[in-house]
Amino acid sequence: MEKIGLKYGLLTAAALIVYFFLMQLLGLVHIIELRFLNGLIMAAGVVLAIRAYKKVMEGNIPYFKGLGTGLITAVVGTVVFAAFMVVYVKTAGHSMIEMLSAERYFGERVESTPGVVIFSVLLLEGVISGFMFAFIAMQWFKQRQHKVPGAP
Repeated sequence: MEKIGLKYGLLTAAALIVYFFLMQLLGLVHIIELRFLNGLIMAAGVVLAIRAYKKVMEGNIPYFKGLGTGLITAVVGTVVFAAFMVVYVKTAGHSMIEMLSAERYFGERVESTPGVVIFSVLLLEGVISGFMFAFIAMQWFKQRQHKVPGAP
């Protein structure tokens, strides 16, 4: 369970980093609404991790173990991505700090402690959304066979 969560967490973090660089390359990093796609990347990572765990368990997946696999994936992916973002902002992201400072929610806090605010916000977003995705995915994966009751 832990190995699968770690593997897919690292893959999820890599996908988030690639997406960030793509957004940076296209000059779209200032569009906050596109962060929604981070959630889709997280959802894909969590679902793939739970699916891989179910495959290893040959279809018999304990509910909380599957939920734990999804949560480990979310935590690992989020921590690695948040750490990357802190390093990026501290080294090359001066324009990003200016952009985030102009926002009304965390603006003044970003100016004083950009690393702490960025890491905290990303960690909170990632872990909460990852847990929700794991919970939703487990409603599907907890069944041994995916058939509609009473269907032929």
